[in-house]
Amino acid sequence: MSRHRAALDAAARGWPVVPLRPHGKEPAVRGWEDAATLDRDRIGHWWSRHAYNVGVACGPAGLLVVDLDVPHGRQAFARRAWQHGADDPRDTYTVATPSGGEHRYFRAPDVPLGNTVGRIAPHVDTRGVGGYVVAAGSALGPHRYRVLRDAPVAPAPEWLVAVLTPPAPEHPPIPAQRPSPRRVDAYRAAVLEGESERVREARPGTRAHVVFTAACRLGELVGAGWLDETTAVAVLLSAAARHDGVEGWTEREALHHVENGIALGRCRPRVLR
Repeated sequence: MSRHRAALDAAARGWPVVPLRPHGKEPAVRGWEDAATLDRDRIGHWWSRHAYNVGVACGPAGLLVVDLDVPHGRQAFARRAWQHGADDPRDTYTVATPSGGEHRYFRAPDVPLGNTVGRIAPHVDTRGVGGYVVAAGSALGPHRYRVLRDAPVAPAPEWLVAVLTPPAPEHPPIPAQRPSPRRVDAYRAAVLEGESERVREARPGTRAHVVFTAACRLGELVGAGWLDETTAVAVLLSAAARHDGVEGWTEREALHHVENGIALGRCRPRVLR
């Protein structure tokens, strides 16, 4: 499989991609998380220039990827599952790495989870919000990342989410005084206008990131009960429609980033003090 084809295949799954250095793991562009895209034309432009490896931006893709080193990582991960009374979660999309390890892909939970090294067990790392993973079809020297198990991406196991979720504060915060309806209305109107304008004015190459972060901000209002989710989606799609057809931008890509951003923001309800 060519790396251009690999990038298109990942994007077709709804996973924004970014070029990595040929036969390497480092991003080949600055601001890789902003640059990650589903745009076929932009993908074609990048991969027609060089045989870049393919990176998948886990946060915008809605993925939590578990990186298992060989052979100890697989064994340690299985033991961790058994300790929680669960089976080894193998039935999900899985990529074999050139070192003989595995990348197991899971659907990210509503709670935002970042990157970890050894938190689950030795030789077991994770990639989530703020991280990327090398996709199938990429190569390190003569060795390739290849699909080991072409199964649907399974939800992240509950025990895994529980292990990775940061602990709650030892003393719960004192509830903030409920803001007045007038203050909420004014704040909501300002956020809607500001984020809509930011999306309308986004430059090519930054649009995915801008739409995603704007959706996170509106998702915080949805989580607080100050904004209806249907309204949030409609406002952002209306603003993003200005870019439809520009350098391959589509409503489908906008909707993907809007849904992921709102889901993440909803987990962090906005608080007015």
